[in-house]
Amino acid sequence: MANELEKAITIKNAIDKIDSGDFLLPSIQRRFVWNPIQIEFLFDSIMQDYPINTFMFWEVEEDSIKNQFRFYDFLKKYVEYQGGNNHERKTKGYKNFKAVIDGQQRLNSLYIGLKGSYAYRHYVYNKKIYYEDEVNYPTRKLFLDILSPIENHEEKKVYDFLFLIQNEHKDESISRVKQISDENGNSKEIECFWFEVGNILEFKSEHNVITYLTKENLDISGFPGETLLKLYKLVNEKPIINYFLEQEQDFDKILYEFIRTNSGGTKLSFADLLMSIITASWEIGQSSKGAREELDNVIRQIREFGFTIDQDFILKTCLVLVGTDIRFALKNFDNDTISKIKLDWSKITLCIKESFQLVKSLSFNNHSLRAKNSIIPIIYYLYISDFYKDINKENKHSDNKKLIKQYLNISLLNKLFGGSSDGFLIKLKKVITDNGISDFPLANFKTTFKGTSKSFNIDDEKLDTILRTSYDNLDSFYILSILFPKFNFEFKNPNVDHLHPKSQFNYETYSLLNADQIVFYNNHYNTVLNLGLLSEEQNKSKNKSPLKDWIDKQLVFSETIKDHLLIPENTSLDFNNFEEFINNREIKLKQIIKENIV
Repeated sequence: MANELEKAITIKNAIDKIDSGDFLLPSIQRRFVWNPIQIEFLFDSIMQDYPINTFMFWEVEEDSIKNQFRFYDFLKKYVEYQGGNNHERKTKGYKNFKAVIDGQQRLNSLYIGLKGSYAYRHYVYNKKIYYEDEVNYPTRKLFLDILSPIENHEEKKVYDFLFLIQNEHKDESISRVKQISDENGNSKEIECFWFEVGNILEFKSEHNVITYLTKENLDISGFPGETLLKLYKLVNEKPIINYFLEQEQDFDKILYEFIRTNSGGTKLSFADLLMSIITASWEIGQSSKGAREELDNVIRQIREFGFTIDQDFILKTCLVLVGTDIRFALKNFDNDTISKIKLDWSKITLCIKESFQLVKSLSFNNHSLRAKNSIIPIIYYLYISDFYKDINKENKHSDNKKLIKQYLNISLLNKLFGGSSDGFLIKLKKVITDNGISDFPLANFKTTFKGTSKSFNIDDEKLDTILRTSYDNLDSFYILSILFPKFNFEFKNPNVDHLHPKSQFNYETYSLLNADQIVFYNNHYNTVLNLGLLSEEQNKSKNKSPLKDWIDKQLVFSETIKDHLLIPENTSLDFNNFEEFINNREIKLKQIIKENIV
């Protein structure tokens, strides 16, 4: 462990060391993830004299460590749509420095609050598209209202720290008003004086603080004076950054200290810790980028296809492709496995990208491909067969593409990748390996898993259950996304709605029905059989209109509206004909699903 508790330093001293490059972040650290509210609470805690816990630093002196491993600068300006990506600091031939092992989020938050900025989305009611620019993601600085404390805050917050758009305040020294809620929950206006927190670093003494307060006609002996003087002392004079200093130059020891430290109270996923090991072991000589940047690049490229994946998915895929044990465990990311991943990284990333491009061409999207792990066997198949080289070329692998589409539809409809899927993936990998470079082994999957809970069989009884999924069940949207593969999810806001409106199914409208019909209506109106996937505009125009009336109006603008909504032809849309409508639509929906799974 660290040798001993070092002499505490001030926040200003820590900020200066970040600016001078004396404090850096090792590659095993995850990105900056704190949100503005967490930063505001950190500053409030400091002002209320709460301890902010001890930090752990590592004194880096050995050239071998500086040359072999990557280190990063602290994040100076956080921009939400860019994520918390830090700039790399080249440390070959660099001076000795301290790497932060524990406390990165807190220390980086202090820097952003005092010298940096935080740009996050400027929410506008009902706005759907936010462009990645200053207008939609304005830069904000941390301010403190030094005129009025917060009263009766449910989480005992006293000091009103707030990230504000700087150009909203023509001059932070102008008294303004803000909205607050009183003890009864009623809104009222009070005066405020927003002080930019970072300006406290410019004051050289308490005398400067008093001069500033006097100039701005603020009460020196009251809350403004007490608050600003306290902020000055806590930032510039009081040594509140306590830390242990590890001086050993053994990177493996540091790595396991990091894992033990961060797997406790800090909310790190185990994948984050595994990523730390890979990042630390990804030698600079293998690539101009580190492991973190390489994974970010793949995630970004897959997003361009319209799919969302994360580092967990890529790490799991790497284990399936090159490992023998695919569980997230430290022993499975040994040096040999990491070396294999690095050696084959180009092929691995190509297989991932080609697989998602293939899946997109087969009419799947991020909504219908809900279980992302279902694509890992496809990636592995392309990997061992080398079919990734031409799988997406026209007039190539047509039979394979049909089999892969059937596999995905069956897997997703049967929810085969629900819960923990490691054991299932291992068995699928073995079947694919044994199959070699033949066609995609869907038939072998069906044989291997016949009669098990992971069966690839979908019979009429199973289809009956699927199509009777309730509107209230989250699976209904997923089933409809498979039935409506051509729906433009990227540019249209999808609405799941009843074709025959729900409002019609009540005892007032049942007056002409017999008892058996009423039971049928009640059992089917709220299922997939009476649901459609509509654009937001279509749904608004439909509202509670009877289906027949609405369709008649839509036919004026679109002759294909019935086909688009999978409404069977030659079927009356009158409410009293609901039973025939459901029976005929069930035939049509079953046919669509069977065409995709047989």
